[in-house]
Amino acid sequence: MKKSNPSLFSVCLLCGLALVAGVASTRALASPSTVQRKNAFNTKPVGRITPWEAMQIAAKASGGTPFQAVYEFDDGQWIYGVVVVKNHKLMEVELDPTSGKIGETENVSPEDEAKELRSALAHAAASGG
Repeated sequence: MKKSNPSLFSVCLLCGLALVAGVASTRALASPSTVQRKNAFNTKPVGRITPWEAMQIAAKASGGTPFQAVYEFDDGQWIYGVVVVKNHKLMEVELDPTSGKIGETENVSPEDEAKELRSALAHAAASGG
């Protein structure tokens, strides 16, 4: 199968998703729980898996093409959230940064990710940091 150069729309879409996914990694820091925000800053990130390896693991587990790996503090622990594209749809695959074990997998949309990001940023701004 012949590969073609990505269209401008595709490049813009991917850049937009990268921005949304990158900033969405702050969602735990912007949660309503002050304790959780403090824990994120006081919990030392650990792991042996690199972002590239996380993307490879998620691709193999999902059968999709990895787009981005974000190291994030979620539900009291550090994880990788890897965005994968499969059949023109997006999914996020979470995995443990030490063992590489796959956690939750969910379908995501640019709209939902943008809504989540707007909410997190609004809360962070309202709380003053």
